[in-house]
Amino acid sequence: MEVGGLIKPFSEAEVKQAVWECDSYKSPGPDGINFGFIKDFWVDLRGDIMRFLIDFHRNGRLSKGINATFIALIPKTDNPQRLNDFRPISLVGSLYKILAKVLANRLRQVIGSVISESQTAFVKNRQILDGILIANEIVDEA
Repeated sequence: MEVGGLIKPFSEAEVKQAVWECDSYKSPGPDGINFGFIKDFWVDLRGDIMRFLIDFHRNGRLSKGINATFIALIPKTDNPQRLNDFRPISLVGSLYKILAKVLANRLRQVIGSVISESQTAFVKNRQILDGILIANEIVDEA
C-alpha cells in the first residue's frame, strides 16, 4: 500500500474487518456499546457507522464529543486505600475505537517502509531489546 491507500475513502469491508478484529466483550465506553453488540447488529448499524467515517474522511474533523473518554479506577486489592491500589482504565466510545482501528490497520501496511531499520520498538517483528543487544555486541567488539 502506498500513500494513495492511506487517503482513499473507507470501504465497508475494511471497517467490518476492523470491527471483527476487536474483542467483543471488552468494557463499553461512554456510549455503553461493546463490539459484541456492534457485531450482532452490524446489518442495522453499518450505515450509521459508515456515514460517521465518510464524514470524518471528507471533513477531517470528529463530531463533538466523539472521543470523550471515561477513566475508571479498578481496585487491585480487596481493600484499596491509596491511589497505587487502583488500576486506571479508559472507556472510549465505540465509533472512536473503530476509526482508530481502521487507521491503525492502514498504517500497519506502510509503517515498515516509513520507519527506519534502526527503530526497534512498535514495529511488527522488531523487539525493543534488539537495540540493547546490538549496543552490547558493539561494546564487546570494541
